[in-house]
Amino acid sequence: MNIQNNENGKIRTVSVNERGQIVIPEDIREDLGIKGQTTLVMIEREGEIVICKESYVLRSLSEEKFWKAVSRKGMMSAWEEEDKIWDKYAKEDLNG
Repeated sequence: MNIQNNENGKIRTVSVNERGQIVIPEDIREDLGIKGQTTLVMIEREGEIVICKESYVLRSLSEEKFWKAVSRKGMMSAWEEEDKIWDKYAKEDLNG
């Protein structure tokens, strides 16, 4: 494990095992208060993996932004299904 400290925090190198698991170094777990039942959120963003405590993510989101994001995702899913339905009816209509 490679250990470095910088002005923004600590940098650690960890290995991924054959099951895709990583170990969060003990000193970082202690610094962040990560214990046995702590829920973490993993975000894939532009080729990076960002891992945050769930409580941090929830504090970062205002309730309005959260519900807008949830609603947008739900509507996008519904519209995708609607497009499939309309495509089916258009195909049946054309084939007559």
